Amino acid sequence: MKGNTKLQKILNERNLTQKWLYEKVKEQCVTPIGEYQINRICKGKSTNYHMITMIKICKALEITPNDLLTKSDFEHLFKG
Repeated sequence: MKGNTKLQKILNERNLTQKWLYEKVKEQCVTPIGEYQINRICKGKSTNYHMITMIKICKALEITPNDLLTKSDFEHLFKG
């Protein structure tokens, strides 16, 4: 499955799957992220998820939140 979110692009560039990400987070964290949630984030259907979810994804991929988010991810939060 190809997506256009930054997360899916990172996974594609590294030849990793959403299943791999799920397993990695599950291995590293006491409370993992569900496979369904990872899929929704990769497809761009879930854009307002918890910061702890983002941190878990970043830890698994050894990236920072800046690698995962774009300026437009924040623009919808502010007026003007």
